[in-house]
Amino acid sequence: MRFDGEVWFDFSTPSVWVFYRWVRALAESGVSVNLSWIPRHTPDEQVAMATFLGLQSHAARGRYIHAMLGLIHIERESPADEETVIRALVATGCGAEELMEDHSDLVDLRERAERLGVGAVPTLYRHGPVLSVQLNPAVLDGDPQAVARVINDMIVNDGIWELRKP
Repeated sequence: MRFDGEVWFDFSTPSVWVFYRWVRALAESGVSVNLSWIPRHTPDEQVAMATFLGLQSHAARGRYIHAMLGLIHIERESPADEETVIRALVATGCGAEELMEDHSDLVDLRERAERLGVGAVPTLYRHGPVLSVQLNPAVLDGDPQAVARVINDMIVNDGIWELRKP
């Protein structure tokens, strides 16, 4: 099984943290995971997101996401604080000089997100309509591959727009 696409995310939304941990469990279960993480612009996270975009390697971006999400959701740091971004860069193996102040790429991404219909994070995009993926922490106790099959089936079925449990 493959699980791929673009994931629109921010750092502070709790459902992104759950989705990220689920994706890690999915990869550890043997599924080929190939996701491009695309920042959804939020004013409070501009420096954090611009810094993410400024990292050149896929591996550095992955380590940076891991560090930022851990700092925010475990250590309760703020994504708006430049010190948090610097701590994540150091954990990534980069230095404070990688901190990005130029936010112009974020404007283009915000416009693209609006065109696609990205309204919440995390949102998965492949080729058709986007799919908002709101997982609760119970997903971490289940079979990640079974959840991936459901998500894969949903994203290719344009006749299903929303399934929801309370």
